[in-house]
Amino acid sequence: MHNPGIRTRLATQRQIHIGRLVLDVALAETRLVSSREHVKGIGDSSYMLVVPLNEKLRYSQSGRTGTIEAGEYVLLSQMEFYEFSSQADAVLLMLRIPAVELRGRLTSVDDHIGRRFGANEQMARLLVDLLRSVAEVFTESPPPNPEALATEIFSFIALAIGSEDRGSTVDVRNARYHLRRRIFDFIEKNLGDQDLTPRKIAASSRISLSYLYSLFNDDDTTVSQFMQVKRLQRAYELLVADPKGHLTVSEIAYQVGFKNVSHFSRSFSRHFSMAPRDARRIASSPLQTGSQLPVGDKHKRIAGHRFTTSALEAAP
Repeated sequence: MHNPGIRTRLATQRQIHIGRLVLDVALAETRLVSSREHVKGIGDSSYMLVVPLNEKLRYSQSGRTGTIEAGEYVLLSQMEFYEFSSQADAVLLMLRIPAVELRGRLTSVDDHIGRRFGANEQMARLLVDLLRSVAEVFTESPPPNPEALATEIFSFIALAIGSEDRGSTVDVRNARYHLRRRIFDFIEKNLGDQDLTPRKIAASSRISLSYLYSLFNDDDTTVSQFMQVKRLQRAYELLVADPKGHLTVSEIAYQVGFKNVSHFSRSFSRHFSMAPRDARRIASSPLQTGSQLPVGDKHKRIAGHRFTTSALEAAP
């Protein structure tokens, strides 16, 4: 069994159930992509708390990118496209959190997605140690009162996330943040427009072109870069949702707003490290569905991390 949001290159090696809480110890290959097509498999709105145990992990979601060290955490939405990458195969703790568990305990949950605010170092350490301990202690059998423990764990997660440093200019930053979200939504709805330009995007929100550029500078990107990544992600979703090839690569390229198929193919290969035609094959391969790696292969791929208690202890 595996988290339903995972589409490519993730193998769940251990899964711990504590009442309504499900924690996976998983192996992610050097690039992991999860698309919105997985929403059908989830059924309700949820978040994903991810902790790399052995490798630095780079993440990207909704125009926000960042890097976390081994032993740190990032909160992501499971309802939107996200990507991970690392220098080597990463051992991850992945906890799916139903939205109701956080929204009842924490205001403005979405503000915390993608580490928009800095983590409180002490609380983050306690949180990661708690999840590691859960993975170690309850591997063989659940606790006596699993639902009560799940409630306490979700409460502590909300407490740790709520302790993040919002800074002294939260009102100003929130205004910019919500404006950026509206702009992101406009771009999403108009990706197929081959004539979509920064000027047209700025006009849709009645802001100047220079102010639009400054909003994207907040995440060290540009409007054009953001649009291209979004188009590539949309193309990926269309490819994996169409394994029999009812749509050609050219049709998909034009549908997501590219004017030149060769440019699309080069950009897709550069971004995802695979050709568009290969995305269909990879999305339906056994590893994508969370199957176990063969024991010998697993040990060879990540020596010293054999998904035992010692592997969890080996993490920083």
